[in-house]
Amino acid sequence: MTTLTERIGKTYDKLPYLSAAFPVTAPEHLRTVAYLFGLDAPEPEWARVLELGCAAGGNVIPFAARYPNAQVTGVDLSQVQVEAGQRAIAEMGLDNLRLVQASISDLGSSLGEFDYIICHGVYSWVPPEVQDAILGVSRQCLSANGIAHVSYNTYPGWKAKEVVRDAMLLRADGRSDAERLDYARGMIDFLHEMAPADSVLAKIMEDNSQTIRHGREYYLAHEFLELCNSPCYFRDFLASARRHGLEYLAEALPSAMFASNYGAQQAQMLLAECEGDQVRLEQLIDFLSNRTFRQTLLVHPANTDGIRYQLDATRISRLHVAAIFKPASDDGTTWSTSKGQTITAASPMAQAAVAALNKAWPGSVPVATLVNVAQTVAGDQDLGKDQLISFLSALIVANAVHFRLDPMQLDPEVEARPKVRPALRKLAGMGSSAPVQLFNEWHQSIEPSLTAAFVLSLLDGRRDRAALTAALVAAVADQQFTFKRDDKVLDDPQEIARSAEDAVTEALEWLSNNAMLVGKTP
Repeated sequence: MTTLTERIGKTYDKLPYLSAAFPVTAPEHLRTVAYLFGLDAPEPEWARVLELGCAAGGNVIPFAARYPNAQVTGVDLSQVQVEAGQRAIAEMGLDNLRLVQASISDLGSSLGEFDYIICHGVYSWVPPEVQDAILGVSRQCLSANGIAHVSYNTYPGWKAKEVVRDAMLLRADGRSDAERLDYARGMIDFLHEMAPADSVLAKIMEDNSQTIRHGREYYLAHEFLELCNSPCYFRDFLASARRHGLEYLAEALPSAMFASNYGAQQAQMLLAECEGDQVRLEQLIDFLSNRTFRQTLLVHPANTDGIRYQLDATRISRLHVAAIFKPASDDGTTWSTSKGQTITAASPMAQAAVAALNKAWPGSVPVATLVNVAQTVAGDQDLGKDQLISFLSALIVANAVHFRLDPMQLDPEVEARPKVRPALRKLAGMGSSAPVQLFNEWHQSIEPSLTAAFVLSLLDGRRDRAALTAALVAAVADQQFTFKRDDKVLDDPQEIARSAEDAVTEALEWLSNNAMLVGKTP
């Protein structure tokens, strides 16, 4: 008899995910979050990393490329995805990463000990016995100071989404694999059109219809039509983790943990209600925000005595931070982040920090350097440092900056002979056959244009702009690309050469701004 777990594995064989990097699962990020809340986790350079449910490895490949001395293992149930990832890893030349086809239920402690265990997008989509296995492996295989990351769908937000899922499943029932998603999508269009105005159903359909209409097929099929999708409340997930000998550290995205993000009056009432209980506070916040998804960090109980949920100025002072801001006002007091947030930089010290971060992007700036800048502007060492740390704390709480314990040394200027990591260059060279998405130095998935991806595949540090332009011109001659003006394809060699030169310049600037270029010795 085919088990439910085996049936789930086959659905991923039939419709694999395009495997991708998720920024807040990066071990460097997890280590820094732990540090912010009082714990010291293993350094990434020599770390042992395990991902449970790795698909084709798109979330661990970037880390393995950044840290050749680290040892990385990925496990997935889908043989199709594992084999696709293995081929890509071999092509990329990564010898510190292995993918294993196996059921999480069969692992136990067999894989050994790991400093970081990541299980992203699996827990809610497997039966209870596999959920228990995820938490069991996370405890048995986690090193003494290690961190486990588990993501899952949550209530109360998924209460409404379950209406969407149930309606889609109803209409997809009995349809062939090729028809199921189209029929399921049609049900949402039908309900969106037929729901009475101002009804609860109308609100649910309005909130979800765009995702259903425009979401990628593999995401929709596995999120809404999968055999298992079992959301839970945060408190219930944590109870399960504790039964398996694990304790709560934090959320991978710390901004979700702070009551101050929900307004001053609401924060005061929340803090009074929770009486210093962080778990109770976050469960209350989940209700207020109608939260649908969590990414929870777990540690061994022996480490919980060191956890502190107030940001500490001394620890913030050790960080390296990065961000890019765009002016949102003429007076320089409000700025927009890349996520569309608006931040306020009212003081001269804060404005100087924004300018320094913008100048350094995509690289990071030591907080100590920003403190010096603020002290110079303020003309007072204590005042400058205090205001700067307060400003950075607000940015961290608002999820408006990247932060790391180690510097991100990325030059904002494009070098004469640009270079990317060899593994990334080889991945770009695979083109549309690659089973994983391209990535940058901040562990983000990146989707460049076809021209930028072509240029990326050539950036081995030996070609200057003239050589890159010549390669693009040759690709045009081979009919890989065309250049147009006024909707007409260019055929004049000089015009093609000028267009290729402009395209190379544009591509290099884009790749640099998106943190994909590295220095001479990555």
